[in-house]
Amino acid sequence: MHHNEFFNENYKKERNYFGFKPNKEIIKLIKYKKSGTVLDLGVGEGKNALFLAKNGFDVTGIDISQEGINNFLKSAKDINVKVKALVGDINKIKFDKTYDVIISNSTLHFLKKEEIKRIIKNMKEYTKQGGINLITVFTIKNSSENFPYLFKKNELKEFYKDWEILE
Repeated sequence: MHHNEFFNENYKKERNYFGFKPNKEIIKLIKYKKSGTVLDLGVGEGKNALFLAKNGFDVTGIDISQEGINNFLKSAKDINVKVKALVGDINKIKFDKTYDVIISNSTLHFLKKEEIKRIIKNMKEYTKQGGINLITVFTIKNSSENFPYLFKKNELKEFYKDWEILE
């Protein structure tokens, strides 16, 4: 089963498959940035994006799962926030503007190393001066599953050695 099918199935069965609570990293993010534009790559049903939208950010979410995007938009409506949403493969998106914050939460380990390199390069390139990239991934150490790519310790840091690492 392809990941897209897996997510579509689960999002169909149960809205908010991964719950409503944003990741702790996302909650911490608002210590560093109070507002601005956010691009969430692999938004899923949008628990992180919705939290940021609720806190005044201008949020765009992209996900390969139509069901995920449908639920994201429904939830945004429920809590009365405006968000933009696109169904699309993060491997194929063309960045057309810069953002204050670009998020990739538990998404990159579904891809191949070459794809990851390209996406991170784009994330860095399309982040405004003083902006933030927030990435969470599974590593060799903390994954019980076999994802297409597992990061080695400090590998992500290497990609950002020319940036200030906040956490």
